[in-house]
Amino acid sequence: MRRFFLVMFVSSTGVIGVSCTAPPSFVPVECDPDSFFPAPECIDGGTDAGSDAPDAEPQAACTSQGGECVEIPDDPEAGFWSQVPWAVWFGPAADMPKECPFVGGEQLRLYAGLTAPPAQCDPCECQEATGQCSGVPGAITIGAGMCGAGGAPSLPFDGPGGWEGSCTGANALPAGAQCPPGSGVPCAQSITFSALPPPANETCGVKPSQIIKVGGTKSTEWETGALACRSSLDSSLCGAGDQLCIPKVHYPHRQCLWREGKHTKCPKPYDYEGPRVMYPFQPKESRECTECMCGAPQGGMCMATVRLFDDGVCSNEFHQRIVTSEDSPCDPILPAGRAIGGKSVTENVYVKGTCEAGGGEPIGEAVEDEENAVTFCCRPSYMFDE
Repeated sequence: MRRFFLVMFVSSTGVIGVSCTAPPSFVPVECDPDSFFPAPECIDGGTDAGSDAPDAEPQAACTSQGGECVEIPDDPEAGFWSQVPWAVWFGPAADMPKECPFVGGEQLRLYAGLTAPPAQCDPCECQEATGQCSGVPGAITIGAGMCGAGGAPSLPFDGPGGWEGSCTGANALPAGAQCPPGSGVPCAQSITFSALPPPANETCGVKPSQIIKVGGTKSTEWETGALACRSSLDSSLCGAGDQLCIPKVHYPHRQCLWREGKHTKCPKPYDYEGPRVMYPFQPKESRECTECMCGAPQGGMCMATVRLFDDGVCSNEFHQRIVTSEDSPCDPILPAGRAIGGKSVTENVYVKGTCEAGGGEPIGEAVEDEENAVTFCCRPSYMFDE
């Protein structure tokens, strides 16, 4: 390729002459005919432009269509890259154009500079505890003394075997009964109830509201965007086999070769700024929330009402007492020595406990999808029209 040199003749009043000549005898400045911003003085308008330059007519045909003739990559590794460059817009991802300004149309939208904070999870919550209650106090005892008096005789007042709480006259005590007989001490002075059986099948379910929040939780932001547009014109417009006619693009567009995967070296002359690795918008996603769970209920119990009657058919109630699965109450019988003929246990209910929720913690991460990465290698773009 023919070389050109910029020669400046300097006097006290400034530059007095400029010409493109043979190598000068002082202060030579080499003109680069491939420069994107060649000085007007370095443009060779003579007839000896060089036998390896593109024919003027094909080059003019390319220029007339808004293009320029550029070299087809001549690097030994260029065969692995695209032979036809794309016009690629680079800039802030939020400012990426909605469409390509070139006839060829959009090819890819890719991104770099991922920001993907951990997932935010809704707090786990538990449903109300559930349980089943049934049965009667394990023992009912009539005491011949006041509640808490030690050493006083007592009589069992339990129901029959397998009693489920319905009215029964089992172990009835007639009025005036004495303990011991003939002692003058009334048997019926107090009555003690043992605890009810504890709740069965007690559990807490997880509220079905633990989800990853829509929108703000799995947020994905990119710093840089790349919009790749097909922009090649006619490969025959430059006349030379090692040149291609492509549209002249202006910043922030660049003419770039592309290659799938991550690469660290660019082919010449598309090595202006080194490789740019870009990724699809959707990263490799493993962010999620751990499964919610609920511990065993705490504080739940069973509750029932014990009713006492004068007669064995439970028609005349004289006393009732709330009993639970947590305590063993004792009540006085008034008047002392009265008849205790029947009893029943009713209104057996479960008193709800509470459960501690666990889980719902963010795990995982979002990373660039390297399997679908694309590397761009670019020429510099024009800042202004020539």
